[in-house]
Amino acid sequence: MTRRTWTMFSVCALTAGALACSSANPASPVAPATSGPSAAADGSTLKVSAPGAVSPANDQKMTSPVIDLTASAASMQFPSAAPVALQYRFQVFNEAGNLVENALVNGTTYRVAATLAPNARHTWKVRAEAGGASGPFSSPSSFITEDPALINDPLTDGTTKGNRIGGVFVPGQGWQSQSVTDGIDYDLAGGCVDCRLEFDATNFGGQEGLPFQKDLKWVSMADPGSFGNFSAFRNTPWKMHLVQRADYPTGMEIVWRNGGANDSGGDPGDHRIKLISTPINFSSSQVYHFQLDWGLFGYNIKVNGTDVMADGWDHWYEVAPLRIELGCIPRAESFVGIIYRNVKVSKH
Repeated sequence: MTRRTWTMFSVCALTAGALACSSANPASPVAPATSGPSAAADGSTLKVSAPGAVSPANDQKMTSPVIDLTASAASMQFPSAAPVALQYRFQVFNEAGNLVENALVNGTTYRVAATLAPNARHTWKVRAEAGGASGPFSSPSSFITEDPALINDPLTDGTTKGNRIGGVFVPGQGWQSQSVTDGIDYDLAGGCVDCRLEFDATNFGGQEGLPFQKDLKWVSMADPGSFGNFSAFRNTPWKMHLVQRADYPTGMEIVWRNGGANDSGGDPGDHRIKLISTPINFSSSQVYHFQLDWGLFGYNIKVNGTDVMADGWDHWYEVAPLRIELGCIPRAESFVGIIYRNVKVSKH
């Protein structure tokens, strides 16, 4: 064997698996850096390092429904080999560990296309691929999707995200109103024209206002300046209050003005419903889930999933800023003894 032949054999042996070596045709193309038909212990078949799952990471709380995943590039294990065009496979998993996104893209960033569960922890990982071969996956990273709620106030931890006026916190149960002038205010600077308000309430029965000779209010809404006194709230064109009637055991009432202080009706004006009887039997030992929806076409009130009252309109409830108040302080018509928790306002 000549010295030249021995040298060529040695070079080919040192670079096997990364380069295609031929003494007959030095200009032949370089093969991809794959390991051939057999896979590595981690299942990879491409001779590259694992990329890094850079961002988001460490349970980062997202503030937008748009989620961009960013990875660091994988590197070739044989730097002397010809460059290989790498693609990157991004995988996203939900809290249960189920795959919810699986995408192969040309770069190291990817915008998640799947609709992910809100306010939930997700994990993701990434690997490099080329020519049907794949490298090892990165270590997983994690993030928590955006909570779409404008207000999310459990009230069970002894704190509130609103402005508390009176009342006390009952450990583990929520906030308790103790007088007809107690309440919690939530102010939304931009208003809320197509929204849902939810809360749980307990420790009240039927006809709670009878001793006070008043119809008590579970919740009130209007422009914040209207809450200064009785007359201002009574006359505002944006008044809303949800009422328990004191004269009938299951009676309820709603007054919802959508831009006009017209007691006789009209649109905009009063959208009032008075019921002497509803399917809801009030008992202080039960918890009641209230759901108020409003939007372009009107409003709907549910209690424990049962439709109670609804009305239509042609004018948005578009007051901004908007105050949502547990109770009704300007009329001194808050419930006494009621316990609220799990207050949430979200856009439809």
